[in-house]
This record gives sequence, structure tokens and C-alpha cells, in this order.
Amino acid sequence: MTGSSLEVLQHLSDNLRAARAARGLSQQALADASGVSRRMLVSLEAGDANVSFATLDRLARVLGVTFAELIRPAAGGEAPVLAWRGEREGSHATLLQSHQLGQGAFELWEWRLAAGERYVATTDPAGFHEMLYIADGTLTLKIGRRKLALGAGRSHLFPTDTGYEYLNEGDVPCVFLKNVIAFAN
Repeated sequence: MTGSSLEVLQHLSDNLRAARAARGLSQQALADASGVSRRMLVSLEAGDANVSFATLDRLARVLGVTFAELIRPAAGGEAPVLAWRGEREGSHATLLQSHQLGQGAFELWEWRLAAGERYVATTDPAGFHEMLYIADGTLTLKIGRRKLALGAGRSHLFPTDTGYEYLNEGDVPCVFLKNVIAFAN
């Protein structure tokens, strides 16, 4: 695990523990309310576990905080945060900016996928959408059985309440921006 990955896990650990304590929830109460196992919560609060974005979203909703508030340094404001690193060198996702407005949450991400990289997303709750803009290379977006090749300069909007994957099936890196648009139903 890289230094930046360890830092994100430590920020998550600190922020999760603080948010849970601020709401007076035990680990078991948070586990019950979020559907995340108590064992996973213990590991997260110890800084020992990787976790899916969808699991973090579930925890954030129960705690009344944003995804970004869980992974950013406590005093870090809006500094970009490296939130995911792929299997291949150069593959990563960076949360650039986030904003909460009423029941809506908005996030701006930069993703880089090396040739041959893939990211399998976990299904989001109803009301979540992603808007992609491909800056370089070609992104293959797989939604269910459908594959859509998006080249540089293309954009695409889709709901994320069904399984989807990002793939770079080309031989050059793919760089894209992703806006997450989430409204609670």
C-alpha cells in the first residue's frame, strides 16, 4: 500500500470515529443503520481496511456527512484527495472537489486508467448519476451487458443504480473527469 493510500485510510479512520462519536452512535448502532458489518467498522476505524466507495456512501448518509468529509484530512478543506489506486502503474482516481446542497451532493473527480486497467463499481442507491468527460484516450463504459466506447472529447450521463465498469481496452492511458450527482430519494 502506498503512503497516500495509508494517509486516506488514516483520515477515514479519524473522521469516521469522530462522526460516529458526534452522533452518539456505537459501532453496532452504526452497523445496524448502515448495513455495514461491525467487523468492517472496527477495521475501518483502526485504519486497517480498504472499502468500496458505495460502502463509504452508506456510512456517510447514516452519519449525515458527505463522502468527501469522510476521506479528507480533518483540517484539509478542499485539497484534492487520492481516493483509489488501480492495479496498473498510473491508474488512480482523485477527488478534486465536493459540495453538499440541500439533499444533493456533487463531486468532481479526475480518473486515470492505464492501458488494460479496469474498475468495477459497486451499485449506488437510486438517485445517483455520473457525468463523464473523456479528456484523453478511450474509456469503455460497461453498464450491464452494454459496452460504450467513449473517445476524447465525448461525454456521457448515466444512472449508477445498476452495475457498471470503467475499462481501458486501448494501449494508451485514458484520462476522464467524472461528476457524481447524488440526490437522496
